[in-house]
Amino acid sequence: IKLLAGFGGLGYSPIAPGTVGAAGGAGWYLLLRFLFPGFVPESWEGLRFGYLLFLAIFFLVGVQAATRAEREWRQRDDHRIVIDEAFSIFITFLALPADALILAAGFVLNRIFDIIKPFPARQLERVPAGWGVMLDDLAAGIYSRIALGILLEGIRYLGV
Repeated sequence: IKLLAGFGGLGYSPIAPGTVGAAGGAGWYLLLRFLFPGFVPESWEGLRFGYLLFLAIFFLVGVQAATRAEREWRQRDDHRIVIDEAFSIFITFLALPADALILAAGFVLNRIFDIIKPFPARQLERVPAGWGVMLDDLAAGIYSRIALGILLEGIRYLGV
């Protein structure tokens, strides 16, 4: 459970474990795209039930792992729990191409929204057990995906 909640041990990083966990999520995201071409959608039209099911299972596994890890470590949202940051990356890049600039901008936006926790993310964090751990990062992923979409539309509009 500790290994799963820590996303393969990345949560044990002595420096910025959340950012390290998010980087691990980005790595797995790219690996999944490479190993299973077409499974990870590059547009809303490419979004399929199988990928949505994958995200739902990822989320629910995260809830269970975080809940059990909190009990093990006797600490609410322990810094070693980073499966939530890894999951959030998958939401940030939902239905986007794997372009280097998009990945860099999305990663930065994801970290910003996870740290500042705009409404209702901070309130979601207070939901009991692993639900709160995962829900606030789901919100950060949604916020960063929306911001990234706006940024990309702005770039397209300007013809950059």
